[in-house]
Order: sequence, then C-alpha cells, then structure tokens
Amino acid sequence: MNPLIKVDHLYLHFENQQNKNTLSNVSFQLEHNESMLILGPSGCGKSTLTFCLNGLYPRELDGEMGGDIFINGRKTTNYRPGEISQSVGVVFQDPETQFCMLTVEDEVAFGLENICVPHEVMDEKVDEALRLVNMLSYKRSTITSLSGGQKQKLALACILALEPSLLILDEPTANLDPIASKDLISTIHALKNKTNCALIIIEHQLDGWVELADRSLLLNRDGEVFYDGSLRHAVDSMLPQIEEQGVWLPKVTQYVLNQKGFPNQFIPLTIQEFLDRPYHLDSSGWETVKNVRQTNDIFIDASTISWSNRHRDILRDVSLQIYKGEFIAIIGANGSGKTSLSRILAGIQKPTTGTIHVRGKALKSWKESHLRAEVGYVFQNPEHQFITNTVFDEVAFSLRLKEYPQKDISEKVEGILETCRLSQHKDDHPYSLSQGQKRRLSVATMMIDNQNMLLLDEPTFGQDAQSNLELMKLLEDRHSQGTTMVVITHDMEIVHHYATRVVVLNEGRVVADCSPLELWEKSISLLQQWQLDLPVFVQLKNSEKEAYYVSTSS
Repeated sequence: MNPLIKVDHLYLHFENQQNKNTLSNVSFQLEHNESMLILGPSGCGKSTLTFCLNGLYPRELDGEMGGDIFINGRKTTNYRPGEISQSVGVVFQDPETQFCMLTVEDEVAFGLENICVPHEVMDEKVDEALRLVNMLSYKRSTITSLSGGQKQKLALACILALEPSLLILDEPTANLDPIASKDLISTIHALKNKTNCALIIIEHQLDGWVELADRSLLLNRDGEVFYDGSLRHAVDSMLPQIEEQGVWLPKVTQYVLNQKGFPNQFIPLTIQEFLDRPYHLDSSGWETVKNVRQTNDIFIDASTISWSNRHRDILRDVSLQIYKGEFIAIIGANGSGKTSLSRILAGIQKPTTGTIHVRGKALKSWKESHLRAEVGYVFQNPEHQFITNTVFDEVAFSLRLKEYPQKDISEKVEGILETCRLSQHKDDHPYSLSQGQKRRLSVATMMIDNQNMLLLDEPTFGQDAQSNLELMKLLEDRHSQGTTMVVITHDMEIVHHYATRVVVLNEGRVVADCSPLELWEKSISLLQQWQLDLPVFVQLKNSEKEAYYVSTSS
C-alpha cells in the first residue's frame, strides 16, 4: 500500500526571497492513521509545508517550488483545484483566513455543500461537527461575534465535517484558554481513536500532544529536516541541537532540564512520567515574590465599565485601577471580554457605559496623538496594525512622524530588529512573515516609541522557545525601567513568572484581582470554572507535597 503522504526532496522559495529557501530538501513519509508532530523555530517553514501538502502551493505560489509530493501515490500537481481538500483538511494558524460565510451553521455547511452532501443529512453532520468542539450552542451565531478561540473551534468543526484522510492542525490551541485547550486535545485524541484519520500537528506548546504523536519531524531555521523519529529519542540523543534551534519542549521537560543535579538518564516528557519517577524540584528562582506595587500613582482608572455588542453583554460593570509600574496579566476564558476590556482601556473602542481616566484626565479629553504617546497597544491579530510595505518602515513609521533624524531612526530600528530577530527580514513585506515573526514585529512597532504603558494582546502567540524568552525579557526589561505592562494571555507560565498582579475575567466581570501566588491557592474547581489551570511548575510542586503527606502518614 502506498503511504498516505510522501514528500521527496521538496524545496521552496518566495519571489521576494530569491537568495534563501524557505524549505530545503525536505523528505519524509506519513502512513495511514499515523500521527506526527512537526516542530521547529518560528519562520522555519512549518505553515508553508502545510500549504504544499494541501495543494495550495505551487498553484498560488509567488515563487518557485521543486521536488515531489504524493497523496495516496498521486502527485499533488495532478489533482484538480479543490480536490485535495477532500483528503487533506487543514485548520490554519489564523482561522479567519478560511471563513467565507456569515454564520457558524452556514460555514460548516459550506464545505458539505461543495462535496454534494444531501440536504437531508447535512443538518445532522453540521450538528455533530459543532458538538465535537462544544460549539453547538453557537450554531445560529454570526462569525464576527465569536472570540478568537471560538473561531479556532469553528475552523476545526468545518474540517471535521468533511471526514478527511489527513487532518493538519496548525497551532490549534494558540488562541484557546487552558481548559479549552485540554478539551480540544481530548477531542482530537477521541477522534483519532474513532477514525482512521492520519494527523499532523504543528505546535509550539507540546503539553498534551506528546502522547498522541507516533513521530516528530524537526525543522531547523533553514527549513531543513534535522530529525525524523520519536520525540523521546530526540530529547535523549540531540538535546543541544533542539535547544539551539529554539524548538519548544514540554513544560515539565523544560523545568526538569533546569534542575541542578537532576538525573539525566531519564527526562520526563509528561507530568505523568514525572510523577512515576518523582524527584525533588528546586523552587529557587521560580517562586520568588515579585515586586508588588510600589507607588500609589494611578495610571488608568476605569469605573463601572460595560460594553455590549449586538445586544450581547460583553463587559459588565468592570472597575479597575492600574498603577504606574505594574505588570498585570489579564486572563480568563475565551469570550470572557479580555480583548474588549484592553481595547477600551487603550481608547481604541468606547464603552457603552462607564468612565476612564488616564493619568487623572478623562480619556475622551485626550488628543489621539498624545494618548498614543502614552499608551501603546499590540493587537491580537498583528496584521490589523501594519500599514507599510517593509518591516523596517513599519518600525520606523512613528519615529518618522516625530521627525527624528535619519541617523537616529536607523540606529533605533536596527537595534529593535536585532533584539526581535527580524534583521534579516527588514526589507520583506510584513504580510510575508510567519505568524510568529508578525507578532514580534507588532511588538517592535510599539517598543520603539517608549510609551509609559503597553497593552499587549497575546504577545507570545506563535513564538518558538528562544523568541519567547527574548520577547519576554524585552518586556521585563521595559517593565524594570518603569513601563506599566498589561498583558492578555492564556499562558499560565507567563502569569506565574512575570506578572505582579493578575486580573481574572469571567463572563464579562472581574472575579479575581490578586497576586499570581494567591490565585494558585484557590480551589481547582474554581479555577476550572474560570477556564484556568495551574502552571506546570505549581502542579509539580503540589504533587511533591501530596507525595510527602502520603509518605509521612503511612
């Protein structure tokens, strides 16, 4: 029997990158019903490879592609346009790029109509697909009313309805809250056991996926395969190369590798593996109490903020004071109102009711240019803020508006591009970057202006391990210099290691406002009700305590 997928010496480069291949000499096979993780640093060509597998490239490619790709023994170039989608289903990194209808129901039905599914069974198939991703209650909703995480679930439902032979998930949990991520992974596990569908997962956050994958394909920064085999063998035999390339490892693996004196003959890839061979974790450096508020200077005072959209209450009576120099994490379930609150605090959208003061002055009284000099905002979707044709010009734009000397502009822009690992892309169009690179560019455009406050909506989305560390160090350095940071995130590790204060939203209301350590002390049932989970390190420390109590009581 032919393998489901065969890739033979694939290379690809884009028209605007003639001197560098995005993918180089990539070869691998995927068998029927096999599961594979594709891992690599941001910008190494993982998503580009997806476009090759589903036939979008070379048909829509502005560049050159060579080598061969076979699906069920047939070259992808011999398929008719759209034909491959019946065998290969892709949930893209940005789900909005694959929607074409107005409502949830119509979007799922669209693909079924294209393959001529009879109308008498279509409703049942639509309902079943939405049920699998816990979106059935949104069946009549408009797509524009959904949160980012809900859109990700809808994109998955659209693919599942078609019952493909291969399902490709491109960072499927990037926009999901912790509990929704677990639910999605559990759903994929169940689907894998119930169907003969092969699976390719492109992910940076590996927790939950390791047990599902039969193999791992690792790409380096030059778009070359440098490993093909089990993740266990890769960690045991080539850890230095993995770390040098910035490939994420499971969080429990990261913590264990940071331990001094931890036995290196066995490195756990899952929490269960750690529990099966418990070792003491040194908590120094991980549980230090961060500097709490050291000033009574209120930077933003939001009072009784409410906001409704299409007759739906998004925010309800939110009051919040943000003090100068804080590092605040705003967390909560998908659709809880985090992005809406941040946009209102930044003056990008107006509340339905309530008042906001920035540095003691009513927000509505601020001149727009003066407000932007005080408050910077990084959008959840980076493309929403790009306005120029090159990466360099994007970062330089605000400096040119302020009529900085060209020498100063060049020095500042080159410096921030180097820090954000974007120097080699300075002449590229922002839209040609990978999602992770776009995110770093969006952060760079705000960091260059030295505002007194930065609001960042999911700043680490799509980042590899090295980029994530460098980006958070950049934010931490700015915070240490007095910049007030407000970060929206689903990453509990960021909350634990960087935030001085955490604000939890649930159904549009503030339900907790405390330090991270105080939040982790709340009951698991309450955290789960808010769609939150404990950071992995806290889970490991709690397991140590439980093991201690069991041993001393026996």
